[in-house]
Amino acid sequence: MLTTVSLTPDDFQRWAEHLNRQIAESGQNGRPFFSPMEAVDFQSPERRARFENGLATSLHQPAWMRAWAVEGPDASLVAHLDLSGSSIPSEKHRATLGIGVEDAFHRRGIGRELMLKAIEFAAHNDIEWIDLFVFSDNLAAIGLYRSLGFVKVGRRNDRFRISGRSVDDVTMTLRTKG
Repeated sequence: MLTTVSLTPDDFQRWAEHLNRQIAESGQNGRPFFSPMEAVDFQSPERRARFENGLATSLHQPAWMRAWAVEGPDASLVAHLDLSGSSIPSEKHRATLGIGVEDAFHRRGIGRELMLKAIEFAAHNDIEWIDLFVFSDNLAAIGLYRSLGFVKVGRRNDRFRISGRSVDDVTMTLRTKG
């Protein structure tokens, strides 16, 4: 059974373990790259502080974060979505979205469920825009985002070089109000 939960600062270890597993899957087994980081330890003290501080920061204050995750049958996290506010106060009407679903849980509607939760949260909390970044060859993710109303607003050609390969980054956005 899969369960969606709101993350708290106490969930850092499970969140970091999930991110380490998920990032290791980027570009593997014929799947597209989805992370510019080839090897990262998400369990560093700096990442812990950013996670804990972001979740503890009130909405519309600089550098806030809210996160949701899906727990697998063994209580480990198998998917996540985070919304983050900018450190620039004049950008408090926007949030940046990050999402990841571990390979074994793809094509189950988990990403869509998390996205809908984030969109509803944003609309109810005066966040007028959600921005995200996706690699141009991640067609499944782009299809999901388009189906939810996100539109492409930019492309950075050759933004990353991963395992010797050029990767373009696409910026998409959704207006939640207005």
